[in-house]
Amino acid sequence: MKKPAERDCVAVVPGYTGQVAKLYLGRDEEGRLAGVTIFDLLGHVKLQGTVEEAAAWVGEWLSQESDNRKARRTQLLAQLFLCKLTGDEKAAFLAAQQALGRTLADAGVRSRSVAATSGAARPSLGPKVRNR
Repeated sequence: MKKPAERDCVAVVPGYTGQVAKLYLGRDEEGRLAGVTIFDLLGHVKLQGTVEEAAAWVGEWLSQESDNRKARRTQLLAQLFLCKLTGDEKAAFLAAQQALGRTLADAGVRSRSVAATSGAARPSLGPKVRNR
């Protein structure tokens, strides 16, 4: 599988145990959009499917991750990337983010919009521990 382009990165969602789920718009051989692909931190494909399947997978993954009781003192911050696409691709991108946003809100994960997907523009993705 070809590495996805940064412009197709929908979101990066950290987990409580240090794992990360990276969501990208999937593309077929002709370059047309074909669902969503989820990668882990090592670049392994975790899921290829529709927007709804991807949102459901993230919800299940976060619930499994929250079984780790470090989660009681931890607030996760997901990063939703600003869309750099146009037309129908932009509509698909925003639909994917909308479905993911609902899932993250249900799981109690905060999110923020960021402009860049690489380098110093993005701080560490690790869990943030609340001070009491």
